[in-house]
Amino acid sequence: MSKKLSEYERKRDRKKTPEPFGSRARNKDPIFVVQRHDARRLHYDFRLERDGVLASWAVPKGVPLEPGEQHLAVHVEDHPLEYGSFEGEIPKGNYGAGTVEIWDHGTYELLEEKKDGGLTVRLHGKRLDGTWALVPAHLSGDEKNWLILRKREDGTVSRGQAPRTYRPMLATLTEKLPKGEGWEFEPKWDGYRAVGYVHGGEAKLLSRNGNDLTERFAVVAKELVQALRTPDAVVDGEVVALDSAGRSSFSAMQRGSTQLAYEVFDLLEADGEPVIGLPLSERRARLEKLLARNPVVQLSGSFVDGDALFEAAQEQGLEGVVAKRVSSRYVEGGRARDWLKIKTHGRQEFVICGYTKGQGRRSGRFGGRGGAGGDVAGAGAALAAIHHPAADEFLLLRHAFGADHPYRELRHQLRHPADRSRHHLQRGRPRRDGRPDRLRPAR
Repeated sequence: MSKKLSEYERKRDRKKTPEPFGSRARNKDPIFVVQRHDARRLHYDFRLERDGVLASWAVPKGVPLEPGEQHLAVHVEDHPLEYGSFEGEIPKGNYGAGTVEIWDHGTYELLEEKKDGGLTVRLHGKRLDGTWALVPAHLSGDEKNWLILRKREDGTVSRGQAPRTYRPMLATLTEKLPKGEGWEFEPKWDGYRAVGYVHGGEAKLLSRNGNDLTERFAVVAKELVQALRTPDAVVDGEVVALDSAGRSSFSAMQRGSTQLAYEVFDLLEADGEPVIGLPLSERRARLEKLLARNPVVQLSGSFVDGDALFEAAQEQGLEGVVAKRVSSRYVEGGRARDWLKIKTHGRQEFVICGYTKGQGRRSGRFGGRGGAGGDVAGAGAALAAIHHPAADEFLLLRHAFGADHPYRELRHQLRHPADRSRHHLQRGRPRRDGRPDRLRPAR
């Protein structure tokens, strides 16, 4: 064992870890490797072949991808060259216990080496192709705290400091499943649509209309960083609450269920590069490779047999099915015919917000046993609201169930899923400004 590897060997027991200890001959062209290390704290290990070993830095936020961007890189012990091809599980109780996966690898050119040890290198990898600098910045007075910086080069385009935001693609409501080839089918989840942004190892969740859901679904945001095999990506999915039977339930969400899941069904950006112009089949394949096993963040199921999925959704009380063309591009904010939603029932859940008192003999109740049209004159009325997940808000329906209410036609229409989304937005009694009353959900 080389003297340079004495610290590496001191920290590890050959009999208890699958990590390599041998040394192999140097490569013709020096190599680099970046390994995703899901240990006590998720980080990325950046390694350069130097003098027969791999000089190594732990990068908590991942290698910066944007020109001018810099991240902390903690200089750690040298590793043997064989470590450049290592992937596997380091057992609990060992130094660095956790899962190691190769994120990128290739060769590099040394462009500059400064007297203080700083390095400028040009990487030639599958994901990393460009120039980076390693600077011994001695942050907080610690000589181990370096910086890794993506250098600006001619021909490189910076997206600026603010990452791009995306408007979710929408599905068109229809009554029947599409026929023919070229479709795949997914469950329609009953929760909050959320686009998940991961940048520099930190996550943010935004609703369809741009509301920040990160704090509300903090556990999802935390797990999203752990679930993605990249420090920079944007995904689309639905945050759902699970009931006692493990089914998604918006009622469970409203009751404050802590058993949450993030059902991810699309990939919008990977390693800092937008992929919305790719067909769904390719985005889906990339998403499957990026998602690691996680108890909260899950890949939403995709099926080729729409009829079987629809039948299963009916049996399990799910909201419906979404049909997607496998060739479809991701159309931001658009409601195209490439994505169709088919609901399994015509039921509508209401939130009771209050009520108005009945009159006379009905002063102690609202609603009634029947009469003309099923209502009783003088009875009170419930004050209800319908959740509208597409707009991420509630639509207030005054006098929804009481006597002589103006929503009798609306109540009938709500039994029909094909009509529901249209009527509950347009047939509510308008305010003076001509718009229906709205109640925003508590944040």
